Order: sequence, then C-alpha cells, then structure tokens
Amino acid sequence: MPLRLNPTFREHLAGADRALIGMWSCTGSPLVTEIAAGSGLDWLLIDGEHSANTLDSLQVQLQAVAAYPITPLVRVPWNDPVTIKQVLDLGAQNL
Repeated sequence: MPLRLNPTFREHLAGADRALIGMWSCTGSPLVTEIAAGSGLDWLLIDGEHSANTLDSLQVQLQAVAAYPITPLVRVPWNDPVTIKQVLDLGAQNL
C-alpha cells in the first residue's frame, strides 16, 4: 500500500478557506520544532541554508513534527540533487 499524506500540501493550499499560517525555524532544536508543530500552525519551514542545521539535526526535527497535523518543509542549502534526495528521505514533505 503506498504511503499518502492526507491532505498533501497542494491539496491543503487549494482547499483552504483562509490564509495558511506557518513558521520559519532556524533554531536547530527539536524541542522548539515540536512546540511549534503542536501550536496549530499549518506549515513549518526548517531552514537548512542560513542556520546550523545538518542532516542529523534535520532528521530529529522532522521526527519531532511527524506526529502532528503540520506540513514540514525544508530549505536546502544548495540546489544539489543528492542533498535534496536525502532531505526528502528524511521526511520533508516539500522543499
């Protein structure tokens, strides 16, 4: 059975009757990320370009938000196909 995110970020945007509210996170802290995920936001962008985030810190932050109804996005540091694939494999739903 294929894994399907319900709803996808695109569907969430298309079906929204209000502006979607989100947060840009540069902290690198899974605790801060989880608090943000549980606060009722629609999306959370984890910055991998202008922060000290590594693949390891991105992984624990994405794990921290996995249980919440929020779309995790990641800003990758560079347009590198290998990095993009790794970040998607970690659980980012959008870049």
